[in-house]
Amino acid sequence: MSAKAEMKTTGTPDVVWTHRSLPLILDAIPVHCRSLLDVGCGRGIIGALCRIYRGVDRLVGIDGFEPYLEFSQQSGLYDHTVLRNLNDTPLPFAAREFEVVTCIEVIEHLERSAGQKLLDELERIGYQVIVTTPNVHFQQSEYDGNVFQRHLSGWGPSDFRARGYKVYGMGNLNLGYSLKNVAEKIVGRASGGAVFSRIKKSARYISQAFGPWTHDVPRMSTSLLCVLGERRQNGSMPT
Repeated sequence: MSAKAEMKTTGTPDVVWTHRSLPLILDAIPVHCRSLLDVGCGRGIIGALCRIYRGVDRLVGIDGFEPYLEFSQQSGLYDHTVLRNLNDTPLPFAAREFEVVTCIEVIEHLERSAGQKLLDELERIGYQVIVTTPNVHFQQSEYDGNVFQRHLSGWGPSDFRARGYKVYGMGNLNLGYSLKNVAEKIVGRASGGAVFSRIKKSARYISQAFGPWTHDVPRMSTSLLCVLGERRQNGSMPT
């Protein structure tokens, strides 16, 4: 089953931002990577980065939301695209078919059991697996009419370390969000008014300022970069 919906073809889409840590995600992709599968490719931001900054000979995208996949097809970034609900495993690829498999901000959109099965598939298909996910659980709407945009599960560093991943923090300091949540409970979002607004702004500044410090302390970060598989010293993948 895939999701087919009418997405706005004119005007501004619902999703008007991109991941603030794209440079860190790009850095995790080997410079001499020759084949890459982008799982949950969306509108193709990883595909675009690989075409511009990496020498990828074979670039494949897979996604369950047909309007996003059509956009990616029209952009010409991918050599091939596959329409597939990521809850439906196994995925239609052979073992070790790709040097690198990316799964960027996807796994939190699956139920926990489905997410574990997807990780099994990523690890079967690729020599190196790169996964990113929030380290804070929050609700998200069905942006662009995409039912897969909802958040259905939360993941932490221990979930990936147990599978052998190296885990890095690549977001803001989690403490700032904790302060904001505490303020909501004590002051109240509506009743607090200007007080709550100042606390929220201060928490955001604290989070952003100390974000780089969380790289080696991922449990304190709002976002995780998880990498499984080693690349050679010259940046190439094993054959």
